[in-house]
Amino acid sequence: MNPRSPEATEARARAFLSELLMSVPLARGQGDKAARLAALERAALFTPVFAGWPSPVDAWLDEARTLACEQGESATLTRLALREAVLLMRRRDFDRALAALDRLETGDREPGPGERCWLLATRERIQVRQQAFDAAQATLELLAGPRVDGWTGWLPQIARAELQVERGELALGAASLRTALLGLPQEMVEERIQVLQSLGYVLIAQVQPRAAREQLELARRLLRAAGIWSEVMQMELAVGSLHAACGDAASAKACFGSAADLCERYPQPELEPLLGLGSARALAALGQGEAAVAVALEVAKRYAQQGSVIGYVSMIVFISALHSDAGRHDEAYRALVTGLVVARQRGWAVVEQVLGARIAHLRDIVLGPERFDAMARELVHRMKAR
Repeated sequence: MNPRSPEATEARARAFLSELLMSVPLARGQGDKAARLAALERAALFTPVFAGWPSPVDAWLDEARTLACEQGESATLTRLALREAVLLMRRRDFDRALAALDRLETGDREPGPGERCWLLATRERIQVRQQAFDAAQATLELLAGPRVDGWTGWLPQIARAELQVERGELALGAASLRTALLGLPQEMVEERIQVLQSLGYVLIAQVQPRAAREQLELARRLLRAAGIWSEVMQMELAVGSLHAACGDAASAKACFGSAADLCERYPQPELEPLLGLGSARALAALGQGEAAVAVALEVAKRYAQQGSVIGYVSMIVFISALHSDAGRHDEAYRALVTGLVVARQRGWAVVEQVLGARIAHLRDIVLGPERFDAMARELVHRMKAR
């Protein structure tokens, strides 16, 4: 296996995270409180946490705090508090995160250089998420100077990149994100995932789909290694869409299929229609029109159940277009009429207008009135004969 391949990257991350996970029960079994605290701290600091997905890290932090208090490990307590502030930031609980940082800055213990770097970088990243760009810039300036040794020394680089991206300075942000990726140590899996995702989305904004696909594929691999399946599904959707944009319909179909399988195990109602839409488009690109229509119909039903007017009408129009492209104008008309009936039942006036306009287009532009009327009569005759 190529040591720089995505597969090798995923394997290394999985091995590292598995070692972190196993180190905690092994340390508990030794009866050595110092070893147990060290294992808990390391696992809590470097096990990735993402909003909306369960994690053992919160329980590890509680256990580690209790041990650190018993042993008078004030430096460890500072690091644990910093990690908790990061978790609050990731879960968008910004007020509590900033309060935790304030307590550390005004506490009896003066943070060391690495801890101060971590604290200020976290404060700046929260300010960026709050769109307080001037305050974030001022905080970033407090981090000026030589890079602090150790893994915390890379956090200002990430903080700077996030500010640049949010300000719309995409070229600068991309350069800063690439620099961070070159330097981030192996244990910073959580940060590497976020940097890869940010760089991928910047490259999408710069209309570089192939480069974006490469970065998001690496993020997907690391998320798989971490078992953050809600995030994996989102990356499958993003990577699949980029495969489609690059003309690789087969790979797009595989990504959407993989995400759909994950949805069966870990339901994500808000993602399922998008995955179905991607699958339908990939199938259509592969020339599998009937399969594409079947998938699109299921997506339309989901959108109707969710009350998503835009989603529903877009799928009906998509289904109609699939039929028209295949020369099945009668089926295109049937899809539009069926959608129109549902829209009237639901009181979706906007949908009625859109679908009515599509029927008019089919009648007046695509077929012409005479062919259209003959087709409609034949369709009615077939339905009555059933």
